[in-house]
Amino acid sequence: MKVLVTGATGAFGAAITKYLANAGYEVIASGRKAVPPGDLKQYATYLQYDITKQMTLPEVDAIIHAAALSDDKTKASDLYLPNVIGTKNVAEAAGKSKLIFISSSSVYLPCDQPITEEMAGEQNNKLLSAYGESKLLSEEILKESYGGDSCFILRPRAFYGVGDTQILPRMMKLVKKDVFNKPGSLEIELSMTHYENMGRAVECCLQSNRKGFHTYNVADQEVYTMIDVLRKLFAAIYGKQLQEKEVNILLLKVLAFFRVAGFTPLLVRALTQNMVLDISKIERELGYTSKRTFEESLERIEAWVKQIGGPEVLKTGNKKLIWGEY
Repeated sequence: MKVLVTGATGAFGAAITKYLANAGYEVIASGRKAVPPGDLKQYATYLQYDITKQMTLPEVDAIIHAAALSDDKTKASDLYLPNVIGTKNVAEAAGKSKLIFISSSSVYLPCDQPITEEMAGEQNNKLLSAYGESKLLSEEILKESYGGDSCFILRPRAFYGVGDTQILPRMMKLVKKDVFNKPGSLEIELSMTHYENMGRAVECCLQSNRKGFHTYNVADQEVYTMIDVLRKLFAAIYGKQLQEKEVNILLLKVLAFFRVAGFTPLLVRALTQNMVLDISKIERELGYTSKRTFEESLERIEAWVKQIGGPEVLKTGNKKLIWGEY
């Protein structure tokens, strides 16, 4: 099966390109760069596309649309062109190819109960981040623009794994001078999604004969506790248990109100409220099962962090780390 991956120069795009190539798919990887990064060509043919402009895509069996500007702090006006118009352009260019759109759990707000697909748009959308709003709008415009007969929308939560330049760096920035500055108790439950588990979800869509539009949450089957995740990560990376210093959550709320030091009301909610996805729909309808857990992945993450130069390098979130350009 021949597939095209948009956004292949990004962290998830790189991960799904490698996953599908290793699984035997013929992969065409696309991105905005004129020259493919790192060792991408070991896994795929590379084509340059700017999704913010109309395009003609090659004939393929399926398109995995992973390209997006992914930043919860970016203004709505900066997200509209790459995320909403970009999705519209890809959907129109897809023709009759199966289309798999990588959306986000940012279309939901934190909630004490497991979050089902139907909850998107039913919460207080005014409290969503601009990024979350852009992904919700992208889903809507996708349904208006796609002319094929098989489309899947996947909403993952918190990607992680080797090559991650978003979630892991954010976690690592809580450590300064071997002290874990803990924002509140962090005794909250959350879903996370290993890249390989997301690859499995994409493969379930590729193998499905379902027609029409289908939306699914995706995550590891294990539900995590944030404080446990952070302690295990730091112990693996630093080789020891770190001293902890708890930062009062009321102080964080004040910082968020004035948007100081990168804190936002949404970030404070994410640190104080559960965010667990109900993945029973994709398990039931597509036979999805996850392969990896966070704890099982720590050894590979630890080795990768050493390879790139240590935790301080990871904290930079440098995009060159994605395809091994270090």
